[in-house]
Amino acid sequence: MPDIELPDSRTKAPDFPKSFAWVNTDRPLYFDSELKGRIVILDFWTYCCINCMHVLPDLAFIEQKYKGQPVVVIGVHSAKFDNEGDRQNIETACYRYNIEHPVIVDENHRIWTEYGVRAWPTLMVIDPEGRVVGSLSGEGNRATLDAVVAALLREGEQKGTLAEGPPAFMQKGRVPSASGLAFPGKVLADPAGEWLFISDSNHHRIIVANPDGEVSAIAGSGNQGQADGSFLEAEFNQPQGMAYDADNKLLYVADTENHTIRKLDLKSKTVTTISGTGKQVYDRTGGGVGAAQGLNSPWDLALYENTLYIAMAGPHQIWTLDIETTIAKAWVGSGIENITDGVGTSSAALAQPSGLAIHGEWLYFADSEVSAVRRANLKTREVETLIGTGLFNFGDRIGGFPQSLLQHPLGVAVYKDNILVADTYNHCIKRLDLNVRESSQLTGTGNPDLAEETEQNPSLYEPGGLSVAGDMLYIADTNHDRIIRYDLISGKWSPLDLKGLRVEAARRMDMTQAIETIAAVQPGSKLSFRLSPELPQGVHLNAEAPINWSFREASGSNSGSEGFIEHGKLPVNIEINEINVDFNSGYLLTLDFACCTDENRGLCIPATLMWHLRLQEDTAAPARIELTASIEP
Repeated sequence: MPDIELPDSRTKAPDFPKSFAWVNTDRPLYFDSELKGRIVILDFWTYCCINCMHVLPDLAFIEQKYKGQPVVVIGVHSAKFDNEGDRQNIETACYRYNIEHPVIVDENHRIWTEYGVRAWPTLMVIDPEGRVVGSLSGEGNRATLDAVVAALLREGEQKGTLAEGPPAFMQKGRVPSASGLAFPGKVLADPAGEWLFISDSNHHRIIVANPDGEVSAIAGSGNQGQADGSFLEAEFNQPQGMAYDADNKLLYVADTENHTIRKLDLKSKTVTTISGTGKQVYDRTGGGVGAAQGLNSPWDLALYENTLYIAMAGPHQIWTLDIETTIAKAWVGSGIENITDGVGTSSAALAQPSGLAIHGEWLYFADSEVSAVRRANLKTREVETLIGTGLFNFGDRIGGFPQSLLQHPLGVAVYKDNILVADTYNHCIKRLDLNVRESSQLTGTGNPDLAEETEQNPSLYEPGGLSVAGDMLYIADTNHDRIIRYDLISGKWSPLDLKGLRVEAARRMDMTQAIETIAAVQPGSKLSFRLSPELPQGVHLNAEAPINWSFREASGSNSGSEGFIEHGKLPVNIEINEINVDFNSGYLLTLDFACCTDENRGLCIPATLMWHLRLQEDTAAPARIELTASIEP
């Protein structure tokens, strides 16, 4: 931690306007009352900004380190885009990015102006006496911020100006979605019609399904982390875009907040990291190999021959990753946030590219911070702009290029000679006709209110991703926690019902509640189980709720399987075919189901049983392993 000399001269901090709305608190907070005696860190941010997202881990670090002490973080949301000024949208963004501290809605940048802020993100530090100590702009200021807070605590102790702790305030939680998804950022449809992949971003996992929504696998334990391994044990951190290699059954994933590229092998059901150190870096050149080359918020991917194109949102560039050599390097974009056409990394400037799609000899991309759709030539690296003119030029206008206006688009897809665009902050999908060079609205009411939906127009809420297979468009309706299927011929749409998807309470291997069991199996046979939970008196199985099960090595290695029974009944019969039993390993068999009381059938009680199995080879073993256990009332 660097030594910090605090300034002697400090000006009084402007207090917050009484009429402004707040999020994540049950009441307003002011310097002359609740904040008196506290060190206050004001985070001036806007939720579209990738650089603002990069500051959040630093704030979380401070909040955790000084937990219980008179230190409080307050977000000041000074919107860039019109859509971001809505309180409900800000509240949704706080849920999405796991922001738990209070946030004030800065109308018309009034607080921004009073504090003399000039850029996002900016941190302003206020001492316990309500005076401005100083500010920090941009990213990478954790150590300095930490040192300033520590110095202010020492000063406050000496002067006796510190309060007992942080102010107490109540937060409103978010109800889990009925779909089982949480802010799905991207969706990818296999053109052959075999697979549909979904980035279940806030559940930190990848859903593998078919186009009808039958879930066949889930990659990711649900824990927020960066572990490689089996689908059951791998960990992600806010994964976004994907690219699929159909020949080799490999799915590549932009693991955005881990700053890595992950490879999912659909045959072995394993996850490996092929690029990125797991830490954010500020390299705008690259050239390193594999996990030795650091990345910065990869947001989307596109695969062409043996090259993976990466929308590197953090440094405002597009990178390439050679699949064979795993060398990753900058491809287009100088790293300066702007909208400038040019060639390669020398003269072209981008602004937070967030969506990619290949059509012919061009890579099309959504350049979100300039509300643009642009393209880069795959051979010459020449960048051209179709729609978009500047960092603060945005709107909702259809018509000819380049007069059309978008608002922070995050996704693009190709359909015939059209580029389909997720016009994210306009809550709709636009169609860009490359032949006549005109834009039109394809679908979406433009209003997130679900009550406004019609047969031809769903109400989308900041859609983040698109993918086309045949004549079907799949839309990641991100803030509505759902995937939409839109028929490009008939114009009919429907939400995708993901069958077999469950919201797992992410848990690491906890052996303390497992029932130790030794079981005999016949050599070379499949594993067959009959599970008979014993329910307490007055309790019965909820037959309308699914029964979920998983079978995995207790060591957390690659061997495992999982499944569900949509309408369950007891006992539960499970057969596991595709597994090579290791008789030297232990296995965990887990059963999740729901019960109801006879007295109150509306009262649903979740239940989990777990067996820690030691399997022994025995030619005389019965064909089925019988297991039972009691549910505690």
